[in-house]
Amino acid sequence: MITVIITDFWGIKTVLFKTSALVFWALLLAGCAASTGSDIEPVAKYEGVIRDKLTTSIAENGLKLFTYSVSNTRVIPQITMQPLELTGRDRRKRSSGPDLTEWTEQIELGLKRTLAMSGFCREGSIEISRLIQADRAEIRGECTEGATDDDRQRFGRQG
Repeated sequence: MITVIITDFWGIKTVLFKTSALVFWALLLAGCAASTGSDIEPVAKYEGVIRDKLTTSIAENGLKLFTYSVSNTRVIPQITMQPLELTGRDRRKRSSGPDLTEWTEQIELGLKRTLAMSGFCREGSIEISRLIQADRAEIRGECTEGATDDDRQRFGRQG
């Protein structure tokens, strides 16, 4: 039930909506459910443009290792570096190249989603190494939990 009430407060007409309790609580819960924290995933801007692969390995002692490899299938324009005119102490400084922040976020998002979908690392993982370049990336890691018999059946030993 929605009722419209028009009031006159100090000469200003105000429109108030009287809603049922059900609508009020639904709107309140929807507002509370919206997250504004840092747990919001970045938008998958590279979806359909990257090719990724998760390679898994389970050692004899139950250690679960993975390698997440990504390649960018989009044609990347060549980046030309301008030589810098440096003098004195500044000669050691070099141009750092392109900003890979957004690309790195996408790689991390892909890894997170791939590990979740595969179920390989159920309790999290530890990063061992990472290589991020403009056209490819590789993150190697280790699951925090050991392999179960089910893991050995699903993913095989492979390592």
